[in-house]
Amino acid sequence: MKKLVLSIVVLTIFFTSLPIMAASWQLGLDWQCKEEVAPEALKLNWWFAPRWGLRSVYTWEEQDLGLAVLYIPQSRSAFHSYIGLGVRDTLDYNRLPIDQRLELTTGFELRLDRLLKGLSTAVEGRLVLANLVGAENRLAPFFGFALHYGFTPVTFRAPKHVDSDLYLLAKLIRAEAEGEPYEGQVAVGAVVMNRVKSPQFPNTIYDVIYQPGQFSCLPKLATLEPNDQSLQAAREAMAGRDPSRGALYYYNPKLASREGARFFQTAKLKRTVTIGNHQFFK
Repeated sequence: MKKLVLSIVVLTIFFTSLPIMAASWQLGLDWQCKEEVAPEALKLNWWFAPRWGLRSVYTWEEQDLGLAVLYIPQSRSAFHSYIGLGVRDTLDYNRLPIDQRLELTTGFELRLDRLLKGLSTAVEGRLVLANLVGAENRLAPFFGFALHYGFTPVTFRAPKHVDSDLYLLAKLIRAEAEGEPYEGQVAVGAVVMNRVKSPQFPNTIYDVIYQPGQFSCLPKLATLEPNDQSLQAAREAMAGRDPSRGALYYYNPKLASREGARFFQTAKLKRTVTIGNHQFFK
């Protein structure tokens, strides 16, 4: 019990000391697929970057606390897959060597924002790597489903007499398109506004911008301030001006990650316009 309390205290201090640039948090419950279906584990996910996150999972019957790093290889507006590598039994309840506690996680998460904003469900499997080679192990594999509830604790203060949505959108425009033609900056803002109107995405500027796995610039927003040009571009986008021609996506081929470039090369999207270094799609 002392180990559990100490571990919770350490995790709490660690997570709460992380910078405000956190993209999102998720709390979750796991149900394993077996004869008696009942919740058996509590989890906490912290997505600190568009595709990377940290996780802790506590299975109360086994007194098993696991920690893992998660990665999202594929993401769409309503779902994403994820994989992870971590360590089981960090409380050392079973007294096992580290090579018998390494665990692989894989899953598929579906967002249920239409039912409740922030709600999602996932099908997930977790397997200790030693089991893959037939080694005996007291740490049972997991295969089942989960419910997650996510929220974004990122806060910011807009100056007096400045609309908070306008201020946040201007921050995003500067982070994503500073140095691009002015039309391109308005177009980036227009993509956010198009997403707000689309049933495929959340329905507020804040939730669109902080939706996990969408904008790689999120870590910059905690400290970046908008300039006069990005503020004006945000005003025009919010007023309905749309140089993107109805686009819901954009990317810079020169700066895109390998996964991002592969998405735009393989997804069945229609290019609407190219402005500066950004290509826009719907």
